[in-house]
Amino acid sequence: MAAVPRNEPCPCGSGKKYKHCCGKKEAVSIASLIDRELIECMNDMRQFVLQRYEREVEDLLNQFPLDEMPEEIELGVQIMAVNWMLFCWPLDQTGQTIFSAYRKSRHWERWRSSVQAHIERWEGAVPSFHEFIGYDDGNRPVVRDLLTGKEQNIHLLASYQWPNVIEKGDVVFGFLVPYQEAFTYFTTVLPFPASGKERLLRAIQKEAEWSGQPAASWMRDRFVAVFSDVLLEWLWQFAKQFKWDDPKQADVIRELDENEPEAPAALLSQAFAIWALYCGKTSRLPYSVPVYAAALRHVAGHLMKAEGSDVEDIADRYDVMPQDVRAAALDFFLMAVDDEDEEWLDDWDEDWFEENRDELDARIDEWLDEVDFVLAREGWDEKRVNRHIDRAIRSWRKEGLLEGVNEKELREELRDLAWEMFTDRGFI
Repeated sequence: MAAVPRNEPCPCGSGKKYKHCCGKKEAVSIASLIDRELIECMNDMRQFVLQRYEREVEDLLNQFPLDEMPEEIELGVQIMAVNWMLFCWPLDQTGQTIFSAYRKSRHWERWRSSVQAHIERWEGAVPSFHEFIGYDDGNRPVVRDLLTGKEQNIHLLASYQWPNVIEKGDVVFGFLVPYQEAFTYFTTVLPFPASGKERLLRAIQKEAEWSGQPAASWMRDRFVAVFSDVLLEWLWQFAKQFKWDDPKQADVIRELDENEPEAPAALLSQAFAIWALYCGKTSRLPYSVPVYAAALRHVAGHLMKAEGSDVEDIADRYDVMPQDVRAAALDFFLMAVDDEDEEWLDDWDEDWFEENRDELDARIDEWLDEVDFVLAREGWDEKRVNRHIDRAIRSWRKEGLLEGVNEKELREELRDLAWEMFTDRGFI
């Protein structure tokens, strides 16, 4: 049967032009066929990477912080890592990519010319962050670039490209590639909850400022660092949704989150891990939510050698007493000592107690100066010296300087020091 010209009456007898009737259905059918073949090509490209560069993919995945990540996130990481290797990973010094190699392979010959024309436009694709802002009149997702604010309409080749958990305001991470006058995502996207959008935006803005390069450059060249930040931010958002046994336990994490808007996600996740372990080992509830939140920040900061971990500064930020923070931090330390399977406080305990010892030593020196003055004026009086010792120990205990210190031995040491100073100065 001869082809019907598009502007001729439709043979079905509807009275419409062929292009507005049965010809439109034919066009839709061809477009659907191309969409299906584009999806097949995407999957074939991924298999091309996985089969030919299996060891390199494994090495790349080992660089990401996947411990404690849910299974679906691990799968998403693998998808994004393979996509990055396809488009961005240089095979040689000329900058040739696996995508280029695919187009030179026999795999390329499988696809009809109209499909190849679409795929050729994908050269140079890089990952990007977009906020989902709604749907257009054709029920297609509309996204806005987090860094540039540019909006894009998304044509979905298959339903799995856009997970049904995505809600308005969420951030999606993926590889946008051209599709006719719009864009589509290569394979799928990794969604990120709207609750963490501001933290995520600060993290990637810092990366952009640090690199001093266009987004396409640093998203290509620093994929591991950027994507690791994404995963840690995601883990922190996931941690905040944790179902605790008691509301007070959840309040501690909420207090930590509210007081640390710019703290690294890795530090906050470390604090969450400490708190989860602590709550799993004791039924005792925190007597003060701010104190325990501050102590978590203090301990996690020491573990990670992070700035702003000084107990005085943290106590001021949480409006609590430094000695209370130290006492709560000691609870975490003692828990770790009792847990033979946990080693994540090994570095912290020595540093923390060294800090307390340094401060206690300084206070003892000050006390000796005071006692020296008293002895020079009044001579040796056993009861008077003991009262000075009692007063000093009460003060140091209140300030949290005597955690882990044997007070009986300290009393004897102070008395011996006072007597030695008294005799050395020729008072006797």
